[in-house]
Amino acid sequence: MKRKLITTAAAFTLLFMPCAKVKSYADENSSITIEKSIYGHINAQTVNFRIEPNLDSDIYYTLDKYTTLEVISENGDWTKVIIGDTTGYVFSQYITKHDDTSFTDYEKMSVKATAYAGDTITSTGTTPKWGTIAVDPKVIPYGTKVYIPQFDKVFTAEDTGSAIKGNRIDIFMNSEAECNEWGVQTIDIYVLS
Repeated sequence: MKRKLITTAAAFTLLFMPCAKVKSYADENSSITIEKSIYGHINAQTVNFRIEPNLDSDIYYTLDKYTTLEVISENGDWTKVIIGDTTGYVFSQYITKHDDTSFTDYEKMSVKATAYAGDTITSTGTTPKWGTIAVDPKVIPYGTKVYIPQFDKVFTAEDTGSAIKGNRIDIFMNSEAECNEWGVQTIDIYVLS
């Protein structure tokens, strides 16, 4: 009984004691900076995504051209990357890097991207060229600048098409062969303001 009373008295004392001001870790380290992410894409037709940074390492799977990845670090001829939820290595020369934070005001959007070519006039009355994309103007208004990481290039929304509805874009390319090589891909784009 005596032990129970002492324990209860100690608990009440701690409960009703005025709290001392505690300086938090965040207060002391308010100058913590978040490093910017570096993204890239595969610039070769097919590349092995390896578990370790050497040619003898097992392969997770093969990556296709324009596959988007996040760059973690470089280790000699190898780059450590994240693709989806998997971390592995790709030979550095097969990666084109770009800085995801080079634009300060943007909206990241996932779209289905196709390609077109030919001699036409766009919906806005311009002649399409490398750097022109067709969009749904209800989603991306005409004249909007759009950064596409796979090409490390800013495109302009100047055209539309009957199949371009919602989160779809059509990228103007210089030849039918380039369009066929691109095919249909789901990619992230950055709509700039």
